Amino acid sequence: MFISDLLIAMVSGLIIVWFVSLVFDTRGPWGSLWRFYLVASLIAWAGGVWIAPFGPHWRGISGMSILIMGILVSLLIAAVSPRSSHRQAGTQKAFPMDINPPANVDEFFWVLILCSLVFGFGRYAWYPRIT
Repeated sequence: MFISDLLIAMVSGLIIVWFVSLVFDTRGPWGSLWRFYLVASLIAWAGGVWIAPFGPHWRGISGMSILIMGILVSLLIAAVSPRSSHRQAGTQKAFPMDINPPANVDEFFWVLILCSLVFGFGRYAWYPRIT
């Protein structure tokens, strides 16, 4: 169950983050698409395994809760993220110091990664699913 849940989260996270980044023209608050993908996928995995499984089952695996969590997390991250500036090449930036993200944003990234890993693995360690 662990490998299949994580695989569903990574594949659906890739598709969701790609779609959200195209539609909303953002790369996340970290300015990097791979960080946006990693955070969205791991939080979707951790949240999806704690929610009761629903939707269609295939060989005892229901990925609908992980998919819904991935969509919600990606939209939330896209809502608080700055938009990319490649479409605004001719306009002047409002914040000239917008080259590198502040240090607290990078620290927040690592806190999110660590918490999502603890919560995801904690589900399998403390409350194993019985199917």
